[in-house]
Amino acid sequence: MMTDSLILRTGSRGLAPVILAASVYLLLRGHDAVGGGFIGGLTAGAVVVLLYFSRGSRRIARSRVLRFTPLVGTGLLIAVLYGLGGLLLEGAFLAGGKVALPGGLEVAASLVFDVGVYLVVVGLVVGIVRHMGYAAESSEVTLPEREDA
Repeated sequence: MMTDSLILRTGSRGLAPVILAASVYLLLRGHDAVGGGFIGGLTAGAVVVLLYFSRGSRRIARSRVLRFTPLVGTGLLIAVLYGLGGLLLEGAFLAGGKVALPGGLEVAASLVFDVGVYLVVVGLVVGIVRHMGYAAESSEVTLPEREDA
């Protein structure tokens, strides 16, 4: 059961991009400070929950991007391939290093693994929200009427 709220719908249009940008910042910042794939994915999951509450489960169900299987599958594939790459190149599963980018910027190679974790966490949140939405739609709850005299 969802109540239609103009304030929540309007606020989510402004908040969702800001929260999503914060999640990407946390993902990228994870090796030098607090953050990483898990907390970045949870923050992106907050956007999914916000969309669920502001626009309903049908919006999540119709989305082509917010699909459980592709998100979790892609995330797991990226994480495992990164681990195997470390095993082949360095002799240790998940062996990392730093990659120098143009302009003197160094990026931890394990950022690839964190992207995989990020996708898995977002996929799990999507799966939970979709399941909650289906359960809420299938069981209509009616509240007893109040008898105020």
